[in-house]
Amino acid sequence: MIGIFLRGLLLSLSLSVPLGPGNLAILRAGLRSGWRGAVLTGLGTVAGDLTYFTLSLVGAATLLVQWPALGTAMAAAGAVLLIGLGMLTLRDAWRGMSVSWEAGASSSRLFLTGLAITLTNPMVLLWFAAIASTMLRLGIPEVTPTAVAVFYGGFTAGSLLWVGLLGLVAHGGVRRLSPPVLRALTLLCGLTLLAMGGWSGWQLLAPLG
Repeated sequence: MIGIFLRGLLLSLSLSVPLGPGNLAILRAGLRSGWRGAVLTGLGTVAGDLTYFTLSLVGAATLLVQWPALGTAMAAAGAVLLIGLGMLTLRDAWRGMSVSWEAGASSSRLFLTGLAITLTNPMVLLWFAAIASTMLRLGIPEVTPTAVAVFYGGFTAGSLLWVGLLGLVAHGGVRRLSPPVLRALTLLCGLTLLAMGGWSGWQLLAPLG
């Protein structure tokens, strides 16, 4: 069972570590609100991951195959969300934003931002569906409710570990940044979010051209 737990944990880290919309949203929140923003937004992305992981185990990903319009609508919403966050981040960079450790966005808003970033990405659900369909290949000798629960626990632990690490980086690193460096990082984050949203939108519109 320890091996199954560790496989879930490592799989979670393999999803969490690469730079993507979720990590960019966490970075943006960390630049604005320090460790609090990073952790709360990260918890939102974790909740989204676990939601899709659970749905994939019951075969919900087949809905995207049966109704392609559903995946298109999710991707469109995700593109709009990324572009909106990108524009807000560029606005912060233009205004010369400073880090706030106490005030700022509400806890629910930070959490929901992370949740929405994940839930509007249909590729996340398809990724989990692929994992759910190949759990035997991950070294799980028998897919029993207990094995799935242990794997699920390992995955959750890995996600929380990554969010905690990002929170520590925000707590120990961002507060030491000079205003010009903070502004440059905010600008880079905004441009990357905008690029991801624009690319997603272009992929949706290209077939119509």
